[in-house]
Amino acid sequence: MAATQAAPVRADEADADYEAYEKVVQIMSKAMSESIKTSLKALKDEDTFVAHVRDVAEAQGLARDDVRAEDLFAPFWRLANGVDLDVQWRSSAGVPVRSALIGGSIKPPEGQERFSIGASAFGFGIGVSW
Repeated sequence: MAATQAAPVRADEADADYEAYEKVVQIMSKAMSESIKTSLKALKDEDTFVAHVRDVAEAQGLARDDVRAEDLFAPFWRLANGVDLDVQWRSSAGVPVRSALIGGSIKPPEGQERFSIGASAFGFGIGVSW
């Protein structure tokens, strides 16, 4: 005879477990978004762009000669106009989903301004749901 497992019980929003879960989600989501924003801001200046792209590529196991970051700055900025990310935390709390959006923009480097599709800045949005 197989044992049956009861379905998860919906957590009360005032429940200590849910409060702990929500606190960790908010702390980690903020840390992730700050890291992403810092990484994106490093792309604005050509020197920091080259160094950052090289570092990230190296961390991914790509050889410097395969990346040639110094050749990527202008082409990247000719096309890039934003990034949207969505982080969805999952739980068995049964509490209605909450969400937040962390957004901003980065003014393109001098000489790389674009005015296509109404975008004059590199915008970013980081959606977080829990």
